[in-house]
Amino acid sequence: MDEVNVQVGGHVTLLFSIHSKPLLSRNQGSRGAGLCLEDGVIASVRVITEDKDIISVTTMDGNQFPQGEELYADLLNSFREIFNVKASIQIDILLELPISQGFGMSAAGLLAASLALGELFDCGDEGQLARLAHRLERQHSGGLGDILGLWAGGCELRVTPGSPPFPGIAHGFDVGCPALLVWDPDGGKHTAHYIDNLDWESKITKAGEAAVDRLRQHEWDHRVWEKLLEEADNFALESGLLEEKERTKLVNLVLDNSDETMSCHLCMLGTSMIVLPKKLGSDIDFGDLSSSLTSLGLGVKETILQ
Repeated sequence: MDEVNVQVGGHVTLLFSIHSKPLLSRNQGSRGAGLCLEDGVIASVRVITEDKDIISVTTMDGNQFPQGEELYADLLNSFREIFNVKASIQIDILLELPISQGFGMSAAGLLAASLALGELFDCGDEGQLARLAHRLERQHSGGLGDILGLWAGGCELRVTPGSPPFPGIAHGFDVGCPALLVWDPDGGKHTAHYIDNLDWESKITKAGEAAVDRLRQHEWDHRVWEKLLEEADNFALESGLLEEKERTKLVNLVLDNSDETMSCHLCMLGTSMIVLPKKLGSDIDFGDLSSSLTSLGLGVKETILQ
């Protein structure tokens, strides 16, 4: 096999709690709820004749991102150790969404690259390869539950923290509706800024645990949609994340330009939002909103929920 290409969509967390204390990375993660996106990361892998590996990361704007290469070098080294692979490998990563904005780019990239390597060398099952991606995500202090959320797919509820396929447990249902991603190009927050801060950890976890417990009282299917959106708003308030100045400014800009068919929510943990239909199955047009927000200097991209 000459080359393998795998695309994995991004992931937006709407609410969550932090479970980062276990010593083993497979037991670290989060409980929470989120949405899987069609746009994400494309990983291309192939065997090369050079003496050393070649890794490149390209942003959605077409620029090289050398700071992201270490993540995939560590993934490749771990893959080699597990599956006894000796060949030199080229990994090309193409990001379809911005980094550090709560769109799950590190998780999507690691999962895409891990799956692509597994297919290239015909080794490992999807569970092993997803667990490897989760381990690297945690080693680099990336997302807590993005890999588990992507494993469930669609609109997901993470009820037990950890790596897929076990011990992490999550449920998902297909959505298939349009969504608009909005972000402040000058913003962006790394997950570690919050999960490594005891005050933030306490407030986030208290709000997230309560939200998950309430959501678990409902059947996890299309009927829970409006309740999920309500809980997402409650979480943003109760966790204190909405109080941060840059997020408040972004929320006000998006709300001022949206209409009554739209439901606008913070993405955890970027300076970003996701705009959704208030009711699943209803018609929604993001054209005017997208134009208005672009003119205000914000980043926007329409996508589809899985």
